[in-house]
Amino acid sequence: MLSEANMPVSGLRSSWCNPIHVGVLLVITGLPSLSLSMSTLAQEQPARLKQPKRPVSDSAILDQAKRLIRVGDPQSALSVLQQADLQGANASDIHAMKGICLALLAKPVESEAEFDQAIVLHPNHAPTYFSSGLAYASFNNLDRALDRLATALKLDPKLPGVRYNYALVLARAGKFAESEEQTDLELKSTGAKTESVLELWRLKARDAYYQKEWQKTIDAYRKILKLNPDNPEAYGAIGEALFSLNRSEESQAALEKAVALDPDNGAAHAFLGKLYMDDGRQEQATAELEAALRLRPNDQEAAYRLLRIYHRNGDSANESRMKKLLEDLVASRLAESQSESKATVLNNTGVELEKEGDLNGALNYFDQAAQADVTNLVFRRNAALILCKLGRTEEVIRRLRDILTIDSDDPETLQILAVAKEFSANDPGWKLTLPSAESAH
Repeated sequence: MLSEANMPVSGLRSSWCNPIHVGVLLVITGLPSLSLSMSTLAQEQPARLKQPKRPVSDSAILDQAKRLIRVGDPQSALSVLQQADLQGANASDIHAMKGICLALLAKPVESEAEFDQAIVLHPNHAPTYFSSGLAYASFNNLDRALDRLATALKLDPKLPGVRYNYALVLARAGKFAESEEQTDLELKSTGAKTESVLELWRLKARDAYYQKEWQKTIDAYRKILKLNPDNPEAYGAIGEALFSLNRSEESQAALEKAVALDPDNGAAHAFLGKLYMDDGRQEQATAELEAALRLRPNDQEAAYRLLRIYHRNGDSANESRMKKLLEDLVASRLAESQSESKATVLNNTGVELEKEGDLNGALNYFDQAAQADVTNLVFRRNAALILCKLGRTEEVIRRLRDILTIDSDDPETLQILAVAKEFSANDPGWKLTLPSAESAH
């Protein structure tokens, strides 16, 4: 449901693409916190002009640059910094502040050069590495960002905000297990934090979600609900996690709460549609899937499920509408990325990984294939098969029930379901009856 590279199915919003945070950058330079409005600055300037010129210290220049950045004028701040003495005691801070200005002005090459010079002059100063890491992150250069943030953390583990931002960029880079580890350390820390406990739990919950660690996802989002009782993201994520664990009744309650708090959550509507469809509540399923499709017009799975419902009900007009929509969606997807071919390649890569014993890698590829071509049940069955071999029986049964709501007589699905139930009953011979993953052509 969550993702940054492939946007969450659930529509949960990520904060990992936020632009460089001015307040954090300024605080970590070690300069005093200042707050000054544009009108105050305007009032100060005439008074300064009337006074005789006198040398301005580098620390005063830094303070003035900081004020200008705070009121949203990094270009003027950069101009002010040109007056500073780059041979003086504050030269490293001057270069770092220039790096901040240039980052805010979206000039990555120039910003990098200034930060590199600052580090040369003061090689063990954690705040400079921190600022540089945030600048790299703002330019989406995540490898360099992580390198700089890791160095800052090593130099000063208690630097406010450093561990949280390191965890944030790790998550943005798809390193969710490492991100969660850093978030846990930050939650246990007794030091001052620049971020709220709520945001820390939110990051931890998302990390667990991305790793498909459903119980940890539920636990973390429940912690969020204690801090923020009406958080729609939490209810939506808990609902999906419970859905994946085949705890339908609990899932339904959470998802209904999610759509009550956020009626525009297309993913929650889609999951409710699946639950109602599975339970034979066709009218409610239709309403939820139509809502999901209205909110997410490219949701092929919602369209396909509606097609099946309308076909079974003999509603030829709506069946034709869904057929046309699916044809348009498939044509569009094929024009963009040749989805069917892509799905076949992804699936066959998963088959090879399974042969090599990499079951988690195979599951990832089978899931990607199922998302690329929602009408091909082979990819869904292969994913369920791997989950069965991994011992994740509740998820297997949930996924197989989903397939059977689309095609109730699919023999391969019924076979895997029977094996999964044997596994649940602790039958020692269950593994011998599992079919092999299917290649696609």
